[in-house]
Amino acid sequence: MTSRSTTPQERLERLQGLLSGQRSQDPIGKVLGQGVYGNMLLGAMLHGADRLRQNRTPTDLEAVLLDVLKALVPEAEAKQWGRTYRDLVTAHQGRLPTVPARITGRSVDQGYSMADLRNDYPGLQAEAAACPNVQVVDPLTAAAGESEDHAFIEAMRETKYAVTGFARQAAPMTVAGTAEGDTGQSQDAAEEPAGAGDSGPAAATFPVKLEMNNFLVHRAVGDQGGGKDEIYWTAATSTSSQSGSTYRSEEFGAVKKGQTRSFSPSNNVLFQGTTKGFLGTSIHVWEADQSGEAQWRLVEARLNAMVKLIGELMDIADAFQALPHWLGVAWEGAKMLLYFTHVWRNYDDLSCTRTIVMDQQDLAVLAHHGQAAWHFNGDGYHELRVKWAAEKVPFPYATLEYAVRSDKGWGTPITLPWKSIAPPALASFKGKLYAAFVNEANQVLWTRLENGVWRKPVRIGQDGSVFAPALGVCAGKLYYAVTASGDHGLYWRTFNETGTTWGPLNKFQGYGSSKAPNLGGYEGMLYLTHVGADGRIHHNIQYGHGWESIFQDNLQWEVDKPVAICTSTNRTWRIARGNDAKVYTSIASGNNRQWTSQGIHSTWRTTHGVALAHHGGNLWILFRDTDGILRAATHSNNTWSESHHVSGHRVIKTLDEPATVSHDNRLYVMYRR
Repeated sequence: MTSRSTTPQERLERLQGLLSGQRSQDPIGKVLGQGVYGNMLLGAMLHGADRLRQNRTPTDLEAVLLDVLKALVPEAEAKQWGRTYRDLVTAHQGRLPTVPARITGRSVDQGYSMADLRNDYPGLQAEAAACPNVQVVDPLTAAAGESEDHAFIEAMRETKYAVTGFARQAAPMTVAGTAEGDTGQSQDAAEEPAGAGDSGPAAATFPVKLEMNNFLVHRAVGDQGGGKDEIYWTAATSTSSQSGSTYRSEEFGAVKKGQTRSFSPSNNVLFQGTTKGFLGTSIHVWEADQSGEAQWRLVEARLNAMVKLIGELMDIADAFQALPHWLGVAWEGAKMLLYFTHVWRNYDDLSCTRTIVMDQQDLAVLAHHGQAAWHFNGDGYHELRVKWAAEKVPFPYATLEYAVRSDKGWGTPITLPWKSIAPPALASFKGKLYAAFVNEANQVLWTRLENGVWRKPVRIGQDGSVFAPALGVCAGKLYYAVTASGDHGLYWRTFNETGTTWGPLNKFQGYGSSKAPNLGGYEGMLYLTHVGADGRIHHNIQYGHGWESIFQDNLQWEVDKPVAICTSTNRTWRIARGNDAKVYTSIASGNNRQWTSQGIHSTWRTTHGVALAHHGGNLWILFRDTDGILRAATHSNNTWSESHHVSGHRVIKTLDEPATVSHDNRLYVMYRR
């Protein structure tokens, strides 16, 4: 096989073609022409190259990006990239199709810095998230083994690249305080569960090993006509604790639709190293036209630059406190790779590329589940299966906090001395406030508030989960339900008041849940609500003498978060976050086994599930808005009130859905932050 290197002149001509819009109708031109903020980092790199050429000192951001470029070309050529950019900006009167005006409008004396990127980042992030080839995944959806979204996979085919991030917030700051009429005192943290202290695994370095297991061919590259059917895979991966590494697979010949091809055991390690909590990888599948070692050396140089770029992007996003929601910089990084690939293009064609970013929660879920399937739908369509081959990653945790509302309004939030890896649960039962949560060791614990003091948390049996537990009351009994982290089975118990212990563990046979369950209703009737792997909602009803048979939601809602149910003013409400982040409402009808839609709230948006409670004669809803702020509203006289910040004007930012309950004439809300 033969291969050839590109010359500096060829690279500059290709760069000029991309910058000037000559490729605007090609797939790469359409991708690189996306959005007002598109290619901010590429633009900053080129602007910095021009400023370097003209003896200006690069800004902090420009210096980082120029280091990536200089890993690919000598400094003299990097300056010529800057000259090409400047000449085109001048010729096009300050506007280029693939570089935003925020960059091209700057003079050579005005650099583009980290501070500038920070100011532009909200717009860049929003623009990235709105792209159909950018995917935000709930890590627990991944843990349930659910397939990637069909629309996302189809959008990938149009652009031949995609970015995946995960819906998890960074580690929180905690604020202590006291609530109205509540001391906030607690007994010592539980000694029984392992790892329940304040220090934990969040800052630890832990091993990572990802292996390429196999890939399923949904459509071979040559199936579109004119192409070959030999492919190979490459990747660049970096973490938050080391420089990273590159990967190249063997070449797979005679690839046909329907085949499952396995990677060689001697060459299947996508990445092996350590991390302090974050990992980014860019994976590519190529059509092998005239591959050879010379071609691989060219690709490897770009991959090494990508390793450096991923590391720099993680540092940038971390500085912005945007990890792991760093879709914006990942989106930008993926497009920089496309630029480099086109400028250095050789005989081999890029079928599809994906950039995937994960934090400790995502890695813990992947380690727990053991495998993941990532789709690459470009010139060909291949489903890559990767396998976790290292020790289990500890789940990160966050501090529990709660706030109380009396007739005087919200009190100051109280920070508890316990941490949880999932949202908590609350229930008011026979004059006492109960709470359940999952500690750092994945053990489900319970506690209760007695005379202003929280009991030391105790484990519920030997129960373990990565999902939030649920608590509910029916016919004089306190019920508990949980989705197991092992088999995703759905389990329940009742509380034994005499011995302050929980009764035997019971399992619902024949079905499980892909999300945390919910228990809600009123004293004489309790709904168990759970979500199937297809996103459909299912219910069981308890009237105090056993669970009735399962039934499915007649409204056919599709959700990706837990669902809330509460009875208020003689109506049982069910409210959920839809996959579009809107808030959907319904009430029970038809012997409590049918639901009647009450519409979609016109303005509310939430990133997670909602919490409901009947308090003060009204239905209360609490939810985390798209800015992470905890909000509350009420429903009375067939009207929803305006939402307000919980705890008055003080902003509370939460990680996920809260739990709420009315207890002792006060409204309690507990959450992770």
